[in-house]
Amino acid sequence: MPFVSIEGIDGSGKSVQVKRLVERLRAEGRSVVQTKEPDGGRLGKDIRAILTQADRQLDRVEELLLVNAARYDHVRSVIRPALARGDWVVSDRYFDSTYALQVFGAAEDFGPLLDAVLGAVVGDARPHATIILDLPPDRAAGRRKIRDDGPGDPAEHRRDFVQIAAGFRSAADRDPTRCHLVDADRTQEEVAADIWSRISPLL
Repeated sequence: MPFVSIEGIDGSGKSVQVKRLVERLRAEGRSVVQTKEPDGGRLGKDIRAILTQADRQLDRVEELLLVNAARYDHVRSVIRPALARGDWVVSDRYFDSTYALQVFGAAEDFGPLLDAVLGAVVGDARPHATIILDLPPDRAAGRRKIRDDGPGDPAEHRRDFVQIAAGFRSAADRDPTRCHLVDADRTQEEVAADIWSRISPLL
C-alpha cells in the first residue's frame, strides 16, 4: 500500500494537512495509519525530548544520528508492519526533514553520511509520494504564534527557517518524481485539494 510523507517548516500546516489527508483516505474506504517523526515508535518521544531541550544545543551529526535512531524503531515497529498489513501510511515528517534540518547548508557535506545511515535505517521503506509544503518563513512565523496545537518546540528559536525552507526546496529538486512542492500560502481547503490531486492517483 502507498506510503505518503508530508514535510515543511514549522508553521507550514503539516499537522492540519496530515489530518485532512487521513480523513479523506478513510472516507474513500482506505485503512490508514497516521504517524509522526520523531515521535513515532518506541524511542521517538525520548529522543524528541533530547532534541528539544532549550538549554542544550547538539551539533548536526548528533541530531542526525539521534533522529535516525528513532526512525529505525519507527520503521521497524510502525511503518513496515502497517504496509505489510496493506494499510496506507501517512507520516508527519520523514527523512526529508533530516536533510533540510541537519544536512542542507552545513559547512561540511553530510549528504554521504545521511545516505549511508538511511540505507541501514530505512532500506526500501521509502515514501511513494512526499508532499513538501512551501511557505515563506515570515508567514510560517506568524502561524506559529497563533497555532492551537499545543506548545511549540522549545528549540525553534535556534533554527534558521530561511535556510530550512531552502533545504526542503532542495530536497524536492533532488527527487522530483517522489516530491511534490505545494504552495502552502493558501487556505487550508485549497492546499488540501492540491495535495489530494497529487495523492489520488495512488488510489
